[in-house]
Amino acid sequence: MVINILIKVIFKEPLLLFCCLSGCLAPLFAQPLSVPQPAAALAFVPIKVEDVTIHRDSFGVPHIVGKTNADVAYGLAWAHAEDDFASIQHNLLPASGNLGRALGKDGVLFDYAVRFLAIDQYVAEHFDRDISPEFLRILEAYCQGLNDFAARYPEQVLVKRALPFTPRDVITGYTVNLSLMGGVGMALKAINDNTLEAMYAPNNKGSNAIALAPERTEDGATWLCINSHQPIEGPFAWYEAHLVSDEGMNMLGGLFPGAVSATLGSNENLGWAHTTNYNQWGDVYTLEIDPKNKHNYLYDGAWRAFSTRKIKLHVKLGPVVLGVKRTLEFSEYGPVFRAKHGVYALRFHAYENIRAAEQWHRMNLAQNLAEFEQEIQREGITSFNIIYADNQGNIYFQSNGAYPLRNPALDWTTPVAGTSSAHKWTELLPYEAKPVLLNPECGYVYNANNTPLEASGAPCNWSGDFPGLQRFTYNRGERLKALLEAQEGPFSWADFLAIKFDKAYHPDGLFRDRFRVFFDLVPEEHPDLADAIRQYQRWTLSSDSSSTTATLPMVTHYFLARSSKLPFAFLMIRDEPVSEADALNALEDARDLLLKGYGRLDVPLGLVQRYTRGEASYPANGTFEVARAADASLVNPKKGQFRIKSGDGYQQMVKFHPDRPVEIRSINAYGASAHPDSPHYTDQMPLFVTEQFRTMTLDREQIQKRAKVSYHPGTLNYR
Repeated sequence: MVINILIKVIFKEPLLLFCCLSGCLAPLFAQPLSVPQPAAALAFVPIKVEDVTIHRDSFGVPHIVGKTNADVAYGLAWAHAEDDFASIQHNLLPASGNLGRALGKDGVLFDYAVRFLAIDQYVAEHFDRDISPEFLRILEAYCQGLNDFAARYPEQVLVKRALPFTPRDVITGYTVNLSLMGGVGMALKAINDNTLEAMYAPNNKGSNAIALAPERTEDGATWLCINSHQPIEGPFAWYEAHLVSDEGMNMLGGLFPGAVSATLGSNENLGWAHTTNYNQWGDVYTLEIDPKNKHNYLYDGAWRAFSTRKIKLHVKLGPVVLGVKRTLEFSEYGPVFRAKHGVYALRFHAYENIRAAEQWHRMNLAQNLAEFEQEIQREGITSFNIIYADNQGNIYFQSNGAYPLRNPALDWTTPVAGTSSAHKWTELLPYEAKPVLLNPECGYVYNANNTPLEASGAPCNWSGDFPGLQRFTYNRGERLKALLEAQEGPFSWADFLAIKFDKAYHPDGLFRDRFRVFFDLVPEEHPDLADAIRQYQRWTLSSDSSSTTATLPMVTHYFLARSSKLPFAFLMIRDEPVSEADALNALEDARDLLLKGYGRLDVPLGLVQRYTRGEASYPANGTFEVARAADASLVNPKKGQFRIKSGDGYQQMVKFHPDRPVEIRSINAYGASAHPDSPHYTDQMPLFVTEQFRTMTLDREQIQKRAKVSYHPGTLNYR
């Protein structure tokens, strides 16, 4: 939806897009938010490929071993490029304004975002100050790996003029993606649709995470569930890698294409998960425009002209690359959005913070809670909750991110009047004021994108407050809360897995309340839909792939969300329940689809919604917004076929023991490779769909023994 809005604006209403996605030319904040780290220039010494070894296990997962951390970064770049160079390029090309040359209209969105948010300028001005010399070495080695791969396989290069990739390209890639994921995209859609309440709503992407303290587990270990929900293929899908160096790195985790280290996962002593939080990361301001000059706005009692910037981007349209010139406008608050119903400014911190990549890298190296917390105090990651566990029995939750320090006297849940400098926040909430739980007496912490006010048992929760704090929750949070609270005594491993793979809606929660119209419908009053109403009401609120009663509700919910133009999750937390008219329309659409495709309504769920890739196709458990998340999209209306495109993907289930090596079980939705001709394109799917895991090890000797192939980068044409 956001992409469609942006494309429309690019070619039909340029000022709307250009203003909404651009940042101020001057720095957003008057003073730096943390003490900068001056970077002294270091001469780059090229990586020697003989110092890097890639061990591929039986599923093709790369275990990358190097003498130094920089060696490992080189090896990661090479191994990931072997598996999915296209997605890496998709995340790096916007830095140079070249994704539009590769992907056309869909790609130019990200080229625009970099310039509209002025990320390119901010990176240029702050790179040497905010990136340490040690991390610069990692970035340079990673880029050397990509550039060496591109030289070896030029046929895989999407835009040759974009080479060589540079450390600034990598940092720009991190920053634009974190900005768009951290609220800018939602704000854009909300203003464009004139539904600003949707700015504070969740989207259909989320995550689950749980940490159990030793006193709550059957074996006395600390347990961690890492279960992020993302698209399961493409530039925002998780890639698994094991990173090992003689300098102390030994990390197995997931990362996005273009990342130089794991962004979640486990090392020998500790691990962490991230979940998306919906705290209010930025704000929308309404601007008063000069009736005599539309390029002026009222600020502190005087008319002030917008700042401007001219840009040129390139869009591939068939065989032709079209150059597009535009002028961007900016206000004191941030980028300006001109809509039919008003003129607005956006203000977010995410696009003026480039420290996330280095923070994640250093989190990989942390060996205990003190070191881990020292790294997250860098505050480079501008959103995402952190759920942590370690082999010393510690569990930890933080609703992490860059919270604006707002004036509590103003109402920040609606657009704020953009006429006064007193309404412009310039600082962030102090680190110590963020929602945190460390080793709560209840013995567990969790998050499923719910409010940070509920992250453990009722007597153990954080009780603070500040403007912009997320207060809503919905089914996955309700279900985890209920299942965890119901457990008396230690959890068994079977208990832990049952919670992770739970497929139900909470019987007395928000779903049942907001969707109550479906359960209150009287079949006799709607004879044309009586069979569908009865079928829906037979449903037990669970979504096993073998269920014949879950299918009609899944399809109904799909049509309901599509017709409302809102994420399914939002339907559970908005004030108004589903109306009878909307319910009947969605039921009719679902009934017609199933009868047309299958001739009946009692179709097994797994026959209708599938995990499909290439020739492989498997039934899918789960549905929208349950713990076993499976977000289905209609791909064949004639046959009534749905494909799972996001939800459960890369997962780890971990046991940290105080006196023996960590136990890690992991799985990904498809496989390690994005190449259809690779044996690892779909080889994890049979385990994934049956809710099983692969047993992993961090032991270097075992990795070498188990490897199906071992090689130095460039010495083997690996597929």
